Amino acid sequence: MPSRTNPPFLPAVVLSCLGAPEADLNLVRSLGEQGVPVIVVSEEVQPPSSRSRHCVAFHHVPGFSREPARLLATLVALQREHGALLPVFPSADPDLTALLALEQELAAVCRCITTPVEVARLLMDKSAFGEAAEQLGLPVPRTYSPRTLVEVEALSRVVDYPLILKPAHPVAWKHPDVEPAVARAKALLVDEPRELMRLCCMLAPHGLEVLLQEYIPGQDEEHYSVHAYIDPDGRARASYTARKWRTYPVHAGSGCHVESVHQPALEAEAVEILQMLDFRGIANMNFKRHARSGRFMLIEINPRISQTSLLAARAGVNLAWLAYCAACDRSPLPVPPRRFGLRYLNAGLDYRAFRTYRRLGEWNWGEYLSTVLRPGLVYQYASVRDPRPLLHLVRASITRRFSRPAAPQRHTAPDSHAHPGPVGDLPGMMDRPG
Repeated sequence: MPSRTNPPFLPAVVLSCLGAPEADLNLVRSLGEQGVPVIVVSEEVQPPSSRSRHCVAFHHVPGFSREPARLLATLVALQREHGALLPVFPSADPDLTALLALEQELAAVCRCITTPVEVARLLMDKSAFGEAAEQLGLPVPRTYSPRTLVEVEALSRVVDYPLILKPAHPVAWKHPDVEPAVARAKALLVDEPRELMRLCCMLAPHGLEVLLQEYIPGQDEEHYSVHAYIDPDGRARASYTARKWRTYPVHAGSGCHVESVHQPALEAEAVEILQMLDFRGIANMNFKRHARSGRFMLIEINPRISQTSLLAARAGVNLAWLAYCAACDRSPLPVPPRRFGLRYLNAGLDYRAFRTYRRLGEWNWGEYLSTVLRPGLVYQYASVRDPRPLLHLVRASITRRFSRPAAPQRHTAPDSHAHPGPVGDLPGMMDRPG
């Protein structure tokens, strides 16, 4: 049978919201290294991804995650400019939430690579997914969904501590009067009833959209994630597993030092769960191995690519590329051999995490240095193939540190940073011990 002739590359649109500085750059690089030209649409004024050599166009669309109509207008303009529907990749939960809000219009303005809307909404509603998971007999930790402070108070007296407190929806806690550390958190580790009530009282004025989840015993290195692509016909085209050696924030955060590992049985179980849910598209599934039973417990399923997707691409499983080919009717290139033992490092966040682990006695200097000085690391920002994003961050950080703005018009703390997102995070990358 003659091979199918591939059409010319269409640009891919990568969405970049405030507060999620990793996933968009990794997506741009994963697609760009396959020859795909990338258009970045961002709430940031100058995200690092916009400086990538793979970025052929940049559109600053402030507030699109909260006002999806702005995103719709941009997608319409891009369709008209290119004379074709372009594939759109959300890089974080707020991006995906904005796309789902445009359910009625999406098919007319873009090639959406996300899972069917009803499945995506089920997975993003952690409360609804918890109920569905229990009904399906999935290996999930015990979860409670209180809707009033009275219910929280009653549960606070009977649940086991520590426990995990999570937002019921990805953006449920993102309000101006919620503590920034809480508003940004994917989950919080709570040690006692008083702290649980304090947090819930702070969140209650906005609607008590919280989950209380059983804490699975075990160190952070017992966290594993399975990343998979299920094609439109329901076939699992690729999967791989990553192990989180350190997370930030510790014990309830995202992986900042992650390794590609060989876990075929866990991948088979994960794919079976996705097919049971009629899932399509890219998923990243978070598991934790129970320290006593050894069983992998399913924490959550995210219907989007992970923030460390470049590690998957380097390990031979480029999920973004597979999704792009399916959306654009292309034959993907032959899959390269899998690579195990490859590690991904976000240097700034990993060092911040290490300082906490060291205080807790979980990592010492020798162990830490042996992991960050090993050869062959995949870095979040640093790349000899694509150096400009890191140079942009370094230049912005130096400029901010040495500039003295005259007559500031707003009151800020002396050590506060004016720039949000990844630029504001760069000083942590440059921190020194002590």
